[in-house]
Amino acid sequence: MSFRSIAFFLLAVFALVACGPSSAQIKTARTARYRTTASAAFQAGVAALKDNDYKIQQVDPVAGRAITEVKWYEVDGTSMSRDSDGRPQMTSAGGIMFAVEIAVLPDADTFYVQVIPHVQQMKSGYSAPFEIKEGSGEMPGWVAGKLDNLYVSIYDALKKDVATPGAAAPGATPPAAAPVDPAPAAADPEAAPAAPTAP
Repeated sequence: MSFRSIAFFLLAVFALVACGPSSAQIKTARTARYRTTASAAFQAGVAALKDNDYKIQQVDPVAGRAITEVKWYEVDGTSMSRDSDGRPQMTSAGGIMFAVEIAVLPDADTFYVQVIPHVQQMKSGYSAPFEIKEGSGEMPGWVAGKLDNLYVSIYDALKKDVATPGAAAPGATPPAAAPVDPAPAAADPEAAPAAPTAP
C-alpha cells in the first residue's frame, strides 16, 4: 500500500470518528422505548454512565435510578483542574458543578430511560451555587452534548429491544422522573463539593 493510500485511509477513519451521531440518531435515541425488563434497561443506563467516564455515586436498582459524582467544569465545558488535595482550581468566574442521573420509567408495556442533568453554577453575589434547571436559557450548551452521548450509548446497548424506533408508544409522553436533589454544595469553590444523594 502506497503512502498516499495510507494517508487517505487514515483521513477517512478520522472523518468517521469525528462525525459522531447525527441529529436524527440523537432524536431516535432520546425518544426510544424499549420492550425489555426494567432491570435490563437499568443495567444499560448504568453501563452508559461508566462507558462515558462517570463515577457512580449511588445506585438504586429497585427504583431504577443511579446518579453520578459531581464534576467541576469551566464555563466552556472544559474539565476544571484540581490541586494536589483534590480541590477545584477555578480559572474563570462561573464554575459549573455537573452530575447526571438515569431513571428507568414505565411507558405502557415498554420502558424509557431518562437522563437528568443536575447543574449548579458559582455566581458572584450568591451565598450558594445557583441551580440551573433543564430547559433554562442559562443551561450551558455543552450539557446537551453530554446527555446526547448517554442517550446514544443506552440506545446502542438496547437497540435490539426498541419497540418503535424513535417514537413514543401510542398516547405517550412519559412522566418525568422526580429528580434526585443534589446535596447543597459549599459556596467556597475551593471546597470539595458534596455529591448528590438520593432521597
